[in-house]
Amino acid sequence: MDEVSERYRVEFASGTAASVANRRSFRDHERNDIEPDLPGWPPGRTFAVRGFFGKLGRHVRTVVTGLLMLPLYIIADALGSPASPEKRGKLEERENEVDDFPVMWAGGGETARTLPWQLDPSRRPWRMVTEIELTESDGLVRILSYENTARGSRFVSWGGGEKVPGSEAVLWSVPRKDIAGAEIKPFSLAESDFKISFRDGSWARLTSSPYGAQRIVALLDSGEPSQSGQADAIRVPPAKGS
Repeated sequence: MDEVSERYRVEFASGTAASVANRRSFRDHERNDIEPDLPGWPPGRTFAVRGFFGKLGRHVRTVVTGLLMLPLYIIADALGSPASPEKRGKLEERENEVDDFPVMWAGGGETARTLPWQLDPSRRPWRMVTEIELTESDGLVRILSYENTARGSRFVSWGGGEKVPGSEAVLWSVPRKDIAGAEIKPFSLAESDFKISFRDGSWARLTSSPYGAQRIVALLDSGEPSQSGQADAIRVPPAKGS
């Protein structure tokens, strides 16, 4: 019987604290910026922690948005919809979640540095989707990408969302044995962030759906894909010859 794999959408996480909201950095073990040294990466916006006025602006925007959305939350709740303001869990690492927000932590030649730039939503084409695939059939963990048919823009999209035939590509793979473990990072919206640690001491902070993050962490801890048929898991047969 062929073994199936599980796939979930995944990308580099981004900060949620006002000082680093929607931002991310890439560091070595001495907290130096390694972004310019990542081979083949397109240039991106320089990371900077917001100052007082920048943080104040983020707080004001959050309050105004909350007030504008409040009637919708009330109506949704009355109709029995799960829609509600997303909450963050406990702050664990101020130095990595408020004062800075590294999503890659790796010395020279370490595994996390090999992750593909397409995981960065600010660099990849907005129609590109990245997913992680976990299977025991060949002992590999993969990152794949494909183009979807969504209409709109990077900021607002509507309709579409199907995979463009022939657009799927494998961007990265690593032996499962090179992964030391994974854990949920509570200081994220609905606990959707997770950290993958590699055996060489490097790590990456990624994000998925809340359910996807839980499944990815569970699979990387156990090494065994689940046989349950959850709706947001994409179950695919292994490639021929694998």
